[in-house]
Amino acid sequence: MKKTNVPHKISKETKRIIICLTVIAFCSAILLGVVNMFTKVDEEKQLQSAIAEIYSEEIVKTIDVDGYKNLSGTTLENLFVAKDNAYIAVVHVEKSAGVCYNAKGITIVVVLKDDKIVKVESYSHSETPGLGENALKEKHLSQYKDLSVNLFDVTDNGTQGEFFTPNKVTSATYSTNGVQLGVRAAVKAYVSNK
Repeated sequence: MKKTNVPHKISKETKRIIICLTVIAFCSAILLGVVNMFTKVDEEKQLQSAIAEIYSEEIVKTIDVDGYKNLSGTTLENLFVAKDNAYIAVVHVEKSAGVCYNAKGITIVVVLKDDKIVKVESYSHSETPGLGENALKEKHLSQYKDLSVNLFDVTDNGTQGEFFTPNKVTSATYSTNGVQLGVRAAVKAYVSNK
């Protein structure tokens, strides 16, 4: 049997359907673009706004953290210097063995000045409500206030020795460990950059 190459003809109805679908797709793309333009969240502005609520001094400098050697399991996302020479570190802690409960980890903001911790605040997390999230509430985070940076081991091995050991939140050991690791990472960034 011999094959013949017979061109397929597209009917007028099929052409109209293709044109209509193309126009609908094009209009949808334009509409989505316009909606995105008005609803897009500027993450930098959102972070700056959150920091302004945590610490009232104006940020005057952003320190480049590209190439910074993070503590294992952490990422120094941002490091700022405020007008009063306070350092503001934004640290993300990943879930790992015994650290953080939720796979998304936690992100905290730590303010340090004059070799002391001024404040620790939760920026974002997905820890379990009523359990792990308790380690990210003011009641727990306030135990870090006014502690000397010398009380924190900033090496990867994290030996406890004479260093600060936080009170653990009942049923939130992993979350407590995540906060502690994040604070250690912020202290390391502060000590390395001041």
